[in-house]
Amino acid sequence: MTAAVHLDVTELVRRPIGTGIQRVEWELIHHWPESSALVPVIASPIGFLTLPRDTLATGSRLSGWRRLAAVLRPLRADPAALRLLNAELFFDAVRARCYTDLIAVGAGAVGWILHDFLPWLRPRYFAPGAPRRGMPYLQALRVVPHVAHVSEQTRSHYEQRIMRGRGRPGPVITLGGDGLGLPRQHFSPQRNRYVAFGTLEPRKNVAAVLEAFAGLWAAGCTAELVVAGMLREGTQREAMWLSRLRAEPRLRYLGHADDATLREVLAGARAAIFASEHEGFGLPPVEALNAGIPVIASARIPSIAMLAPGGQIRLERIDAAALAAAVRRLQDDATAARLWREAAALPVRSWRDFTAEVASWVLDMPRRTA
Repeated sequence: MTAAVHLDVTELVRRPIGTGIQRVEWELIHHWPESSALVPVIASPIGFLTLPRDTLATGSRLSGWRRLAAVLRPLRADPAALRLLNAELFFDAVRARCYTDLIAVGAGAVGWILHDFLPWLRPRYFAPGAPRRGMPYLQALRVVPHVAHVSEQTRSHYEQRIMRGRGRPGPVITLGGDGLGLPRQHFSPQRNRYVAFGTLEPRKNVAAVLEAFAGLWAAGCTAELVVAGMLREGTQREAMWLSRLRAEPRLRYLGHADDATLREVLAGARAAIFASEHEGFGLPPVEALNAGIPVIASARIPSIAMLAPGGQIRLERIDAAALAAAVRRLQDDATAARLWREAAALPVRSWRDFTAEVASWVLDMPRRTA
């Protein structure tokens, strides 16, 4: 067996959900090569603590600090021999200090997967004070010897706007699109459902989707809309549209949906909609395309920009008018059939490929840095 890799799961232990960055971690855990042991660790005021390796087997075993306390042990590895991977974005000064202290005593094979820098580059979409609270992360990032990026955009932001030319940009390792486990779908004119992904908050533009469909329905469109995403507290425009349309029989609001529910609604979808314009990657449209389902999405999001254009209606601007026009195009059976054929031919990366590339990157890290 090759060298062990320690994986920082601090936030995954606190919130063992299956979406966002945690989704990336679960896929890493599930597909990690058997030739290398993956050892979970969490950050604490006294440094990193290890968990038993089998803790990673199921999500339920990760929840509950009281139960975990009995099996936590201080990390005893020689810093010069340690391989430590972090795939989480965090706002935690104690955790940042765990990294800076470890690197200061010679840990050279420390790698972070960087997802985005939106709290600092797009602060208006986050709670007041988010950039300041996140400064420990950036301070630790300055000394992390190895980084990888989930998109070309994140790599560019790291190099030019965060590190200002003084960083060590690493490889772009594209996320997988097969995590939902949805079998390949096939077009039928009877498909008349659109599935919109995104937390109901300004950055995700779901309010524009609801406004677009309100206009379409008023004009006689029969298409159904399913909205999959929680309503964030304090998001007034989104709440207003949900309230206004609460009696609309063609609208189904799911809130947070698990993978089984997403498979169910996508299995009858004509297309998926992902209206966000600001993402580090943007996974939902890739997951839909992996199943052969066309998408309406912003041309700006990295996951779409890095794909060949087939099976997509790419919007240069996201607003209700542009979204409604895209839906009207897809309501034409000939146009929809063409987009379905293109989506079926589109190669989408797997999580197994992503994990293999991450593992190779971590295992090839030099333990000492200049």
